[in-house]
Amino acid sequence: MFETLEPPKLDPLYATAAAFAADSRPDKLDLGVGVYRDEDGLSPVMRCVRQAEAHLSKTNETKAYLPLAGEPSFLHGMSELLFGGDRPEAVAAVQSVGGTGGIRLALELAQKANPNLTVHLGVPSWPNHQGICDRLKIPVRTYEYLDAQGGDASLENALASLEKASRGDVLIVHGPCHNPTGLDLHNQAVAELLTHAASRGVIPLLDAAYYGLGNALSDDMAALRALIEQLPECFLIMSGSKAFGLYRDRIGVLFIKSRDQQSAELAQSTAEILARVNYSAPAAHGAQVIAKILADETLKADWQAELASMRARMTDLREFIRSAADDHPALRTIWRTKGIFSLLPFGAEVTDVLARDHAIYMPPTGRINLAGLSTSTAERFVSAVKAVLPQPEMIGGVQA
Repeated sequence: MFETLEPPKLDPLYATAAAFAADSRPDKLDLGVGVYRDEDGLSPVMRCVRQAEAHLSKTNETKAYLPLAGEPSFLHGMSELLFGGDRPEAVAAVQSVGGTGGIRLALELAQKANPNLTVHLGVPSWPNHQGICDRLKIPVRTYEYLDAQGGDASLENALASLEKASRGDVLIVHGPCHNPTGLDLHNQAVAELLTHAASRGVIPLLDAAYYGLGNALSDDMAALRALIEQLPECFLIMSGSKAFGLYRDRIGVLFIKSRDQQSAELAQSTAEILARVNYSAPAAHGAQVIAKILADETLKADWQAELASMRARMTDLREFIRSAADDHPALRTIWRTKGIFSLLPFGAEVTDVLARDHAIYMPPTGRINLAGLSTSTAERFVSAVKAVLPQPEMIGGVQA
């Protein structure tokens, strides 16, 4: 039977990771997979996570299934973090298998409510946005996320795409720290975009994976809360992978804003049934860790402090690169962005040479995980880019 399968297309990001692993050079750099790394190149377990896990190891008395909606204390903690108090009655909440599972669940729910929906997506975007839609056979209408000069996020392009939208369509909008560009629409522009979407009956899906990593956590929560409050209907997915460093624990939450409490209850029960037939029941560990952190004022304060230090490290790296780059045009994007990622203006013809000649690995799209650098390796990265692209006019290609 399996001989009938067509070979799948290899994920470029994991192909880059495999090439990095196979390289025996001791000075190799991994700037690919989007995990936060410290100055030593490690993706550390956060202090608050270690303490929460130690507490749970002593106090957990059962491994029985969680409710379909998820760990109640986790849902309560994430609701308080986002809303500053209890979750509004018109908002449903379901624990998800990472942020990815939350997006999948949201799109399945939207498709069940409107089998004829189209998803509107600015590109470049996180590849799984398109991939999940393809798997669900949901048509996708794309538009250019950046303006014609490729320098800024474009509100005009997004608004133009909505002119072709139908009532019941979904618009995917990145939360803070856009992946892969690192360039966000300003809060006022996002509010304008979502207001226009709502006026056309289009449901925004907010994918918030990187809260607290580009802006102060309180600012990100206030911005997301304001957006939800202004909308009659929307989805918001928050991941626990980045801000809590719980990548492998696959923990996230899907919030569903409805027009009224009755609609929210219907969305809640339907989402739970969709989750049931997908993975039966949610996982407990990551949810309980986050719940403990958010319920304990000492752990919560330490989490916020460590998150701030992670954000500050990336800000410092950007300033270091700016001073070393001598305004090289291939690197200018880096100090205009925030969060983990920047999208550099070159493709596989450059990234291949960086890997081959300099042991620097990044996806062929030019997306760089800035956190993969340190103060001791950033200068080498800058020098390598200058060596491969010594002249401004050579961006997009390498010297013959």
